[in-house]
Amino acid sequence: MKRKPRFNLGAAAGMAILMALGTPASAEYPERPITVINPQAPGGAHDAQGRAFAAVAEKYLGKPMVVVNKPGASTMIGTVAAAEAAPDGYTLLLGSTMTTTVVEWDVVNGKKPPVTRNDFVTIGSMTLIPTVISVPANSPWKTLDDLVKAARAKPGQYAFCSAGLLSTSHLGAELFARASGLKFRHVPFKGGGPCLTNLVGGHVDFTTQFTITTIPLAQGNKVRILAAQSAKRVKAIPDVPTLKELGMNVENYMWVGLVAPKKTPAAIVEKLRSTMDKAVKDRAFIEAIEKLGGEVHYLNGDELAKFWEQESIDHRRLLTEFEKEGLKIKE
Repeated sequence: MKRKPRFNLGAAAGMAILMALGTPASAEYPERPITVINPQAPGGAHDAQGRAFAAVAEKYLGKPMVVVNKPGASTMIGTVAAAEAAPDGYTLLLGSTMTTTVVEWDVVNGKKPPVTRNDFVTIGSMTLIPTVISVPANSPWKTLDDLVKAARAKPGQYAFCSAGLLSTSHLGAELFARASGLKFRHVPFKGGGPCLTNLVGGHVDFTTQFTITTIPLAQGNKVRILAAQSAKRVKAIPDVPTLKELGMNVENYMWVGLVAPKKTPAAIVEKLRSTMDKAVKDRAFIEAIEKLGGEVHYLNGDELAKFWEQESIDHRRLLTEFEKEGLKIKE
């Protein structure tokens, strides 16, 4: 007499597990291109650095990184989109100092920020870039002293542009105005690229933008750089003095790096961190950044997390001081 086959529940469960392990979800990451959201407009410092990194990272990832621009609301549109993306490693944010500033401004004003650093896990930073004060090539101002004298004679008449409200370039100009006791009009744009385009066209009087985007324009005789907001002179423009040399204790930098949505699996985070560790040391990336007038400044994931936390504290204090002094930061 034949026995009827018996259904083995344990074996079935085991088979289900094996089948699940064999599904594409468990395949080695990444299986497809990775989107990197740049929360600023094309043509700015964010864009230049992000695209330089993406070009090199593909060598180590095996799949391309695609930089997608989502500007607006002082970087918050793109930043929130990244925070709300699926935590699967296929959507990252090109984070920076500006994210810190916008969030801390809301905190200073008693508002709940739409997103904070706690909504992300840090992958690492790639650069730390200073800002420089520049004017159109045909400007009558040959030195920073020329700018200061003109602005002192006509308070509030001259205008600077920035990459957006509370951007690093905005803060750089406010810090310069504060240190010199001057007043200027602010013209914000959705990114450093549009700001520099308007500077070159003579629609604004000066700006504080990053070396990485300003130096190429200076080399093309489209702008004139008057001063650097760095601790020491910038290697690519050794004849340009720092604000500190000119008697103003002002430094202004922006870090740029990659962060992923929180709850991204640890294995994927580790893969991305390992990729960044290799890519930032790649000669092709270093040369690309140096050609743009910048320097690689690498912080691994844990180091960037600590740096970001301290930066948040520092910016909250600075913005509180601005508020007390009655400076109009956000319109």
